[in-house]
Amino acid sequence: MKIITRMEAAKAGLKRYYTGKLCKHGHKSERYVYNGHCVKCAMDSSLRRQAEIKQIMDSAAGTTSPEVI
Repeated sequence: MKIITRMEAAKAGLKRYYTGKLCKHGHKSERYVYNGHCVKCAMDSSLRRQAEIKQIMDSAAGTTSPEVI
């Protein structure tokens, strides 16, 4: 991957850029221009949140709610 600064990426209208440096969690991936966050960290966070929501929904589906009159 080509190393590019956040400012250069913003000026070029790109959504992501690559610094070649590790993020705080050790990922060596692209970063988002708008917030500087690591793309891999963002994906991991999203997948973790989706799994938590699915677990909550599955447990809620197994319970019976009181009947409304």
